Amino acid sequence: MTAIIMNVLDITIVNVALPHMEGSLRANSNQITWALTTYMLAMVIVTPLTGLLVERFGQRRLILASVAGFLVCSALSGQSHSLPEIVLWRFFQGVFGASLVPVGQAILVESYPRSQRGIAMATLGMGTMLGPILGPVLGGYITEDLSWRWCFYVNLPIGAIALILLFFYAPDFGHSEHPRPLDWQGLLWLTLGLGSLQLILSLGDQDDWFSSRFIVATAVVAALGSLLFVVHSLSVRSPVVDLRLLADRSLTMGSIGIGLFGLALYGTMVVLPIYLQNYMGYEPQTAGLVMAPQGIGSWISMWAAGRLLNRGASPRLMIIAGVFLGSLGTWLSLHYNLDISPAWIVWPGVIRGLGLGLISIPLFTLAFTTLSKANTPAGSGIFNLMRNLGGSVGIAIVSTILTEQAQVAWNQMGGHISAFAPAVRHYLDAVGLVQGPLAWHLLGMELERHAAMRGILDAFAFLLVSFLAVLLIALFMPSTDPGPGKSPPL
Repeated sequence: MTAIIMNVLDITIVNVALPHMEGSLRANSNQITWALTTYMLAMVIVTPLTGLLVERFGQRRLILASVAGFLVCSALSGQSHSLPEIVLWRFFQGVFGASLVPVGQAILVESYPRSQRGIAMATLGMGTMLGPILGPVLGGYITEDLSWRWCFYVNLPIGAIALILLFFYAPDFGHSEHPRPLDWQGLLWLTLGLGSLQLILSLGDQDDWFSSRFIVATAVVAALGSLLFVVHSLSVRSPVVDLRLLADRSLTMGSIGIGLFGLALYGTMVVLPIYLQNYMGYEPQTAGLVMAPQGIGSWISMWAAGRLLNRGASPRLMIIAGVFLGSLGTWLSLHYNLDISPAWIVWPGVIRGLGLGLISIPLFTLAFTTLSKANTPAGSGIFNLMRNLGGSVGIAIVSTILTEQAQVAWNQMGGHISAFAPAVRHYLDAVGLVQGPLAWHLLGMELERHAAMRGILDAFAFLLVSFLAVLLIALFMPSTDPGPGKSPPL
């Protein structure tokens, strides 16, 4: 869990530091986003390769090398003095970090007896949830009180502890005496397809999506690369990623479900900081503290989920309960406005957090119910790829909704503001203003706030639909009976 915390924390902690990095690295606001894009790009490409890497090196050597490489790249990212330098080290940081979550999950599946797997996965899940929730809080404190470089240096003590513990306690599973040969052609198509897709999701909003020739060309490459990858993988004996595992309905439905879960989780973590800091006037530290109770709710429900699973509770019923709580917390957010108290942020966040915890652990349980242990590392790679892609899709869609719907609201409401509108004259008289440059400037600022609020509420409505979609996935997943010759449920 310590290694995974370090990995997932780096996805969100750097977001807060981007404005502080621009001056030091001589980059503008668009260029600096490549520090995030290249990290996610490497994660998306390498995560599906986990099964192949485990066959060649074994889980122990792979996770030790991943943690060590991640630490080195974190230190080099922190000492970067130019944009190309940090982009390079962030890419390699993503390469080394990509296998940490799937290998960690595979180690737990194979190391713990059936009676303890629920608690083990809940403990691991608490680490994966810590990153998106703690990242903005920690990033705010570090960048304000220290320097953006410490967003990377903070990995060093955490990673050192993880490396020592893994060296003494990590078991060695999965190494094959006759590993599959590396499918270079499949790797090429995989890189083109997933890499181009991640570029589209990362840069689409700022480039106005398909009005950009670069986005259109990248979309063509993504479509061709993905199609050739699927055709090639199904036609060779030893593909770089075994898509035949998706014939297992539990894994397929679970992967789709975790993608929707990632969409809802990361989408929420995009909306809330923007709402609190840009339009409610919260400082980054205050915004982080107000958002932290959502993480507390997640930890409580994950702890409870692990124990309930060990006592034979139905994973499907737990997911349904989690969807209800997550949807309720998000529905309450549809009533936000620009004058609410912090309590209205805290309590819906706690309810939503309780739902997130009840969804993630049982969903993993159902996804790996019928998958054999030999295929667990490869299946975990596919499962976590969908979680990462879901997060990227969620961030892209929510960012677009915030931009586009705010513009729509601006046009709709702005059409009612003119010097001849009686309501405008009455408002100016009530607040003691006369028509003039100052009055119109203040009206424009107020219009921008309310238009943005409309976009924020539309984003929450989209996230509510995302939670409800997880319910459909849970209903169509097979039961937890593993059947003959299969691994027992987690």
